[in-house]
Amino acid sequence: MGKIRPEFQENVSETLLIPLFMRAKESKEKDPIITDKTSEDILSMVDYDFSKFSADERCQLCVSFRTKYFDNVLKNFVSKYDDAVVVLVACGLDPRIERVAISKKYQAYELDFLDVINLRRQFLPESSDNKYLTGNITTDGWIKSIKEEHPNGHFLFILEGVAMYLTEEEVKRVFHNIDANFENAEVYMERMNKYLSERTNLHESVKNTKASFRWGCDNPRQIEQWVKSFKLTDEYYYYSDEFKKIRKRIGLKALPLKFLPKQSRSLGIWGYVKS
Repeated sequence: MGKIRPEFQENVSETLLIPLFMRAKESKEKDPIITDKTSEDILSMVDYDFSKFSADERCQLCVSFRTKYFDNVLKNFVSKYDDAVVVLVACGLDPRIERVAISKKYQAYELDFLDVINLRRQFLPESSDNKYLTGNITTDGWIKSIKEEHPNGHFLFILEGVAMYLTEEEVKRVFHNIDANFENAEVYMERMNKYLSERTNLHESVKNTKASFRWGCDNPRQIEQWVKSFKLTDEYYYYSDEFKKIRKRIGLKALPLKFLPKQSRSLGIWGYVKS
């Protein structure tokens, strides 16, 4: 099989190549945070200049932390419910279902733009237990199609590496659409603070694409104010919660990440459960 050159219709779609590269690179570390042979294999088949991402150590660490965290969220959720439905929003080229490899049967859906899903299908097979959906995440067509298939399930929505590219109104709409259609729902969302969301140029990898950040939030309770039925259940911050690992990997460069207020809680994941 020859290498495949990605052709993207959406500017933000190109950013999926960043976590692909970072997962594959982390897998080759001496003491890796995650191991992802499938991402290594996919990377070897993509015709793209990944060298512009290679020096971004912080991004590699953050992608590794979030990957491990979301993998564990998925495992824990599926273990709790026999009618578990997992929706990976903006799935990109992440082989999460393959990497986690849960023996217990559950239904997964992976959603992204048409250009991304077309690319994804060339590397990762779709199955009856892991269906691909195309569309804009801020609309509700894909939500209604899932609801028709599973009117009474327990639903987990993972928003990884996507919320920061939406506007605040679009993020609100995603939460409102989920709230309006599902009784039993959990949402885990990666987010950045307002300071970073206004400074795409500070991200060593994203600044080398055509994408730009559009939304950031400092208060995890803000989502509870948008949608009263969702309650905050978890907060996880890469630079604070994983500081020892970061310090070991990058040395003194880690100190500002932990002790500067605009950095310590700048990147992380918030979890919400509908009550």
